[in-house]
Amino acid sequence: MTPEYEVKLLLKPTAVLSLDKELKGTILSTFDMPPSVAKQSIQFLDTDSKDIYAASWSACICKTENNNSSEPMYKKRYTIVGGDIDAALTTADNNSFDAGNVKYKAQFE
Repeated sequence: MTPEYEVKLLLKPTAVLSLDKELKGTILSTFDMPPSVAKQSIQFLDTDSKDIYAASWSACICKTENNNSSEPMYKKRYTIVGGDIDAALTTADNNSFDAGNVKYKAQFE
């Protein structure tokens, strides 16, 4: 299994969006992004007291524009302490989230 990697950046909207609320050209070129977008609706699932999130899980149903089907998605989050990614990966492996399991796609954020 080859995991996906996702990087989240917390950017000021005024720095990256035009007045039309579209990504500025400098952002598109810097990250080599296409100008077109696909809208995605996400419905998160949890209890009122956020029990699922408190257990380091997130569950949601995703629907992408122009796609008739919805996709359930769940993520288990492991805390990285002191920059030790290997320890977090070892913990995930000990919880049976390993490269040998083909029932899911691994993603690192």
